[in-house]
Amino acid sequence: MRSRKIVLNAGLLIGVWVTAAGVGFGQSPTPSPDSSPSRFVVSGSFEIGIRGLHVNGDHEKYRSDLNYRPGLRLFDSSFTIEDQSSGERYFDTATVQTSGWGSDPSGLVRFNMSKSGAYKFDSNVRRVSYSNNLKNFAPTWSQPVSRSSQHQSNTDHNFGDFDIILRPENKQFRMNFGYSYNFTDGPGTYTIRFPQFAGTATTTRGDEFQVDTALRNKSNDFRVGANGRLLGFNLGLQYGHRMFNDRTNFFLDSFSSGNDPGATTATVTTFQRLYRTKGTTDFANFYVQRTFAKKLDLTGRFIYSESTSNINESDRGVGSSTQSGTTIPRVLVDLDSIAVTGRVKRPQTRADIGMTYRANNFFSVSDTFNFEQFSIGGSNRFYETLISRTATGGPRADDRSDAFNSRATRYRRFTNLLEADFQVNERFAFHVGYRYSHREVGLQGLGRNLITNVLTVLPAETETNTTNSFIAGAKIKPVKNWTIYADMEKGDADSVFTRLANNKFVNFRIRSRATFKDLSLDVSVISKDNDNPGESSVFPGTFTIANSKNRYFSTSVGWNPLANLSFSSGYTYNSQTSKVDITIPVGSPLFPSTRFILGRSEFYIRDSFFFFDVTAQPVKRMTVFASYRGNEDRGQGDRFIINPQDIINSYPMRSHSPEARLTFRITRNIDWNVGYQYYSYAEFLRANPWVFTSFGTRQLYPAQNYTAHLPYTSLRIYFGKGAADR
Repeated sequence: MRSRKIVLNAGLLIGVWVTAAGVGFGQSPTPSPDSSPSRFVVSGSFEIGIRGLHVNGDHEKYRSDLNYRPGLRLFDSSFTIEDQSSGERYFDTATVQTSGWGSDPSGLVRFNMSKSGAYKFDSNVRRVSYSNNLKNFAPTWSQPVSRSSQHQSNTDHNFGDFDIILRPENKQFRMNFGYSYNFTDGPGTYTIRFPQFAGTATTTRGDEFQVDTALRNKSNDFRVGANGRLLGFNLGLQYGHRMFNDRTNFFLDSFSSGNDPGATTATVTTFQRLYRTKGTTDFANFYVQRTFAKKLDLTGRFIYSESTSNINESDRGVGSSTQSGTTIPRVLVDLDSIAVTGRVKRPQTRADIGMTYRANNFFSVSDTFNFEQFSIGGSNRFYETLISRTATGGPRADDRSDAFNSRATRYRRFTNLLEADFQVNERFAFHVGYRYSHREVGLQGLGRNLITNVLTVLPAETETNTTNSFIAGAKIKPVKNWTIYADMEKGDADSVFTRLANNKFVNFRIRSRATFKDLSLDVSVISKDNDNPGESSVFPGTFTIANSKNRYFSTSVGWNPLANLSFSSGYTYNSQTSKVDITIPVGSPLFPSTRFILGRSEFYIRDSFFFFDVTAQPVKRMTVFASYRGNEDRGQGDRFIINPQDIINSYPMRSHSPEARLTFRITRNIDWNVGYQYYSYAEFLRANPWVFTSFGTRQLYPAQNYTAHLPYTSLRIYFGKGAADR
C-alpha cells in the first residue's frame, strides 16, 4: 500500500511537470519529428557487483554500526541524456543517479530534468535500513550477561523530495512547487511499568517489563512559493503544509515476570498500548532583499508557523502484584485500563532583519536583529480504572483516577548583533562585534481531580533574562599562499526552558591553510569552555555547577606529486570533559528533612582519529586505491570513583577500518574492481565498569567487540559520449 502511494504521488507530480513543460508554455505536446541519430546524446556508467560478509563477535553491534549485508549491490551509477535537436523538445538534459541499492543499509535515487526557460525538476528518493540493539543501553538486568537491549529497533526509513521551478531563469517572477514524504516502520522492543495502581499508597506496587513494539509514523509535506523582483526589491513568499501521524503499538502477548523477578514485584499476562498522535503544521515564509547604491544592503525575513497535535493513548493490561512481605496486600489485576486524550497548539513567529553598510573598501558595519516568540498551550484528560482481587480471589475496591490538566508556556526573545569589519590591507583584516539578547518566559497551569472535584491552580511564573557576549576575529596572510583565520567569542548564553543561571562560555578557533605547489596543509584548533552555575533546590543555599571543556585539534595534508599519484592523510584529537553536580537518592536521611546527597557526575572523551588515502596508477590499465581509518577513545583512563554518590563514565573503544581496491581496465568501456574492507571494533575495560540499577544491584557491561570481513567485486560499464576517452 505504501509503495503504491509513493508511486502515485511521484506520478502525480511528474504529470503536473509534463503538463506545464509541454502545454503550459505554449509548446506542442507532440515532439519534433527530428529523427537524426545524433539528436539524443547519452553518457554515463553503471556499476553492479557482489559483496561477501563474515562477522566474528557481536553481530548486533555490527548491525547497529554498519549493517552491510552480503549479496548483489548496485554501486554508484549515473547516466545523462541531452536533447540536441533544434526543434521543440520536452527537455534539454535529464540525469539519473543511483547509489547503494541492494545489500547496502542505505540507497539513493536522484532524478533531475530541466529545460531552459521552462522548468527545472529535482527529485530524490532515499531508503535507510536501521538496526539498533546495544547491550549497554537498557540491558536486561535479570541476566548476568545480557545478550540484547530492551530498547531496540529494526526499522525501514523511506523518505524523498520532489521540487519543480517554473521559468527558473526568469528573475522577475518564478514559481516553485514541492512535495516530501517521510515514512518509518518496523519492529522493536521497549519497557513499560505495570501495574500503575492509580489513586493512593498502592502506587508503589509495580515492575518494569519489556514489551514488543510496532513502530509506524509518517509525514507528508506540500510546498508552494514564488519569488522575483518588484521595484528593485528581491522578494519571495513560500507556504507549506505538513501532515504527520504516529501509530506506534506496544504489546506483550505472553506471561512475563518483569525485570526484577528476584523480588517478585509483579507479573504481566497480557499488555497493549495503542499510542496515536496526529497533527498538522502550516507555515509561511516571506523574505525581502535590496542593495542601495552599492553601499547599503538590506535583508529581511518573516516566518509564521502554527502546529497542532492531537494525542490518544489507550492502555490495557492484565497481571498481578506479588510484592509479599510488605504492608501492601498482594492483589490480582483483572484489568488495568488507561485512556488519555489531549491536544496541544504551538503558534510561532520569527522575524530577522539585517543591514550592512560598506563605507569603503576598507570598512563596513552590519547590524542583525532577531525577534522570536511562541506559545505552547495544551490540555489532557487522564482516566484510569484498575479492577483487581485479593490473592485469594476475594473482592477488592476498584482504583480509579480521573483528572484534567492544562498548561501554557509563552516565550519571547530578541537578539541584536552589531559587527564592524576592517580590511587594513591585503594581508590583514579583522572584525569585532557585540551580541545582546533579552528573553521573557511565562508559565501557568491548572489541574482538576474530577473524582474529588479539587481544583489546583499553579501560580503563574514569569522570568526575564539578559545575556551579553563579545565577538572578535581576524584573517592574516603572512605570505601569498598561507592564510590564518582566528575567531573568538566570550559571554553568556541561555536556553529556552532552563531557569538556572546563564551559561558562561569562552569559544576560540584558529585555522591555518597553506599550499606549496603540489602540497596542501590544513591545521585547526577549537577550544570551548562552558560553565552553568546554579543553586540547588534540594539543598537551599548550596552552590552547584555544570562545567564542560572541549578541545579539538585537527590537521590534514594532501600531496599530488604526479598525475597518476595522490596522497592525503589527517589526524584529529577530541578531548571533552564534563563535570556536573547531581543529587542522589539514598536509603536514609543524611540531612534534615531530605533523602538526597550531593554527588558529582563526570564524563570523559579522549578520542584520536587517523586516516590516509592513496591512489596510484603504476601501469596504464591498473589503478590501486588504499585507505585506512583508525579511531581510539581512551575515555576516563585510570580515573575511578572515590565516593559512592559520584559517577564517572566514558565510552573507551578502538576501531580500525582498512580498505584496498584494484581496478583493471578490461576494455575501453569496462572496468573490473576487486576490493576488500575490514572492520575491527573493541571496547576497553573501564576503571569502574559497574553500573548500579534501579533495583540496587550492579551489572558489568558486556563487551560488544567484533571484526567484519567484506570482500567485493564489481564491473563498471561506461557508455555514451566520451566513454572511451577516460
